[in-house]
Amino acid sequence: MKILIVEPCGFMRLGMFSLLIDHPKIDVMDVEDLAQSIDLAADFNPDIIFVNMTSHCHYTDVDPVINNFLSLRHTSKIYCYLDTSYPESEEPVMVADNFFIFKKQNISSIMQQAITLSCTPLPVKYSPVPFSLFSDQEILVMNYWMAEMPNYRIARKLNISDRTVYVHKRHITQKIKVRNRLEFCFIYNLIKYFYWPINPLAIRPLSRQTKSDILTLIR
Repeated sequence: MKILIVEPCGFMRLGMFSLLIDHPKIDVMDVEDLAQSIDLAADFNPDIIFVNMTSHCHYTDVDPVINNFLSLRHTSKIYCYLDTSYPESEEPVMVADNFFIFKKQNISSIMQQAITLSCTPLPVKYSPVPFSLFSDQEILVMNYWMAEMPNYRIARKLNISDRTVYVHKRHITQKIKVRNRLEFCFIYNLIKYFYWPINPLAIRPLSRQTKSDILTLIR
């Protein structure tokens, strides 16, 4: 099994590397940023990538480096950990095909699962079909919500009730294992890369007006 570690902190990187290096069936390499990982992955072909993307969640602008890095999930399982108290789950949350998020304090147990997997004859399984944690309508509500649009306007845009908008918001936070809008907004700066138009392969909204609105929101 090949594992790539992407971690900006040298001490953390060394600790993770030390945990894996003694296992004969694991080939491990480490880098400090996403740009280096993209270059290395082309030759190394990792089965699993452990990546700290905390710093990237602070920015709302679209970063092409993040977009290019996330394309690696077509050949590798990406486990993204955040230096936060959420998601509130002991297991990684699968957000999209072959992409998982979890809080940094669980890194040891998640890496131990990778070590256990390396000791079995079974190969690492990748999701063969596109997966989204959220429904199409939840994705639309999510975009409008993160643009600070009030519930009644979201309801008019999507031709649903205010109550339905509220229920969608509750389901969105429950699925990603966060407690409020502030926590979700932090993670949204990362998971938005899985949806149209940032990801042109994602399912597009059916309404021409909705497409126009979302294009406006991300500019």
